[in-house]
Amino acid sequence: MKNLMVLLTAAGVLWVGTSIAADVSAGKAAAQAKCVQCHEADDWEGESAASLEGIIRDIVAGKVKHKNKLVLTPSEIADIAAYWGTGGKG
Repeated sequence: MKNLMVLLTAAGVLWVGTSIAADVSAGKAAAQAKCVQCHEADDWEGESAASLEGIIRDIVAGKVKHKNKLVLTPSEIADIAAYWGTGGKG
């Protein structure tokens, strides 16, 4: 039982340590640099940042068809999703 508690504690610390805090300002900059040719922030009005992050992650992974190959870091994905999730008001 003690080993299980140690394992669960370590897993929790690892998970918290790897979570990404989204930065709306960085997302705006990244979206303007990499996405604005085809997408505007208000295209995503009403979508949550979480659903947008999932969609963008799937595009980057090649699971969802996209006009161009999309190369983004996990931080850029979270940031763009957070920005688009504001409908461009962030």
